[in-house]
Amino acid sequence: MPFDLIYSRKANNTALDINTLIEKCPAILTETASPETSGRYGFVSTMQAINILDDWGYKPTQSRQTPSRKPEKKPYAQHMLSFAHESDLNAENAETRPEIILYNSHDGRSALKLFAGAFRFICSNGIIAGDGFQHKLRHAGKGPNDFENLLIGTIENTGRMMGVIDRLQNHNETTTDNILDFAYNAAQLRWEKAPETIDENTATGSYWDDHLTIQGLGAVHRREDLGRTNAWKVFNVIQENLLRGGPDIVSLSPKAKAENRGFKYRTSKAVKSLPEIVRINQGLWDNAQKLCA
Repeated sequence: MPFDLIYSRKANNTALDINTLIEKCPAILTETASPETSGRYGFVSTMQAINILDDWGYKPTQSRQTPSRKPEKKPYAQHMLSFAHESDLNAENAETRPEIILYNSHDGRSALKLFAGAFRFICSNGIIAGDGFQHKLRHAGKGPNDFENLLIGTIENTGRMMGVIDRLQNHNETTTDNILDFAYNAAQLRWEKAPETIDENTATGSYWDDHLTIQGLGAVHRREDLGRTNAWKVFNVIQENLLRGGPDIVSLSPKAKAENRGFKYRTSKAVKSLPEIVRINQGLWDNAQKLCA
């Protein structure tokens, strides 16, 4: 899965050097906006943001850029980087560390955004907190001071986010009904719920989730998550399966050869779109408190 977020990290989860950042995310070097943007578009430099984060002690730990088939669009593509404070880079016995997620583009498709995030070492899951945990800087004549104010607000949000994580970690009475509700809501972030009956003659090519999908979302892949003793483990198991793929989904291939037409189970693939990774992560986070109900 070359486009999965976790695979641009070092094996020991320490800071990335500038050469690695440039290799994985060349758009950070861009110094002008795409010529396709309007005259009202204000350029916000990712490299300048990286330098300000460095001044505050935040080092890059992950980088990724949306691939482009046209070389001329590569310098302006959407990109996302994660940063951990230097005091957390070598923290011993830490299961989860707070991180700041920087999202930007130079093609007019996205404002610069900062998210409160977290990284779970056991499964290499990257978490992006949801509604109320992000700040935006519009591309309209903003400068370093504006970004620094954005950063201060995001740092405050990471503290609030870690408080929510602590509550999930200490909630050991998650009910089966809560887990199922969370899994069903998680599935709806990617697929439509399979109807009881589908007419092959009128249905268009699509993907649906059903009871096997929900079962797959709850599949545990490592010993540390066995037993699902708290809400935080449940959250991470379902998040990992939803984003990395693996659960079975129902698909329809109306344009296939006659002998291959109809409904079939397929193994879901990893989410590769940067906007979708952010959207799904935030949706999961916003539903997480239901695990503590």
